[in-house]
Amino acid sequence: MQGLVCPLCRGEVAANSSGCLACHLPMRDVARHQQSSSRGRALARAISVRIAGLVLYGAVVVWCAYVLQESLPFVVPGAVLGGGVLHAWKGRPWLGLVVFVIIVVLVPVLLLPALGIGTYADLSNRL
Repeated sequence: MQGLVCPLCRGEVAANSSGCLACHLPMRDVARHQQSSSRGRALARAISVRIAGLVLYGAVVVWCAYVLQESLPFVVPGAVLGGGVLHAWKGRPWLGLVVFVIIVVLVPVLLLPALGIGTYADLSNRL
């Protein structure tokens, strides 16, 4: 463990010491919070989360275009806003999923009373 740096005070920590002498952080915590290897893992994870989001929401749009063409006015904006902007660009997968579900599920449910009005108008014209 050469060249250890304390994550709290950014001071040099000797490999044979019990930890950081300036801020009393134990050696196992100093070793666990080294930035050199964790930055690479964090970058790889961020890229994989973004690519997974693009693939997931792209697959949903393609499937809906193939099977449920009538749902595209709700699915495409949900995928662009929830999947494209929030999940892939901002890196917020759970927020992107919530926005996607709100746009794709909740907004059509709010529009259900409009279907009843059309049905009521059809029935009243027949009587």
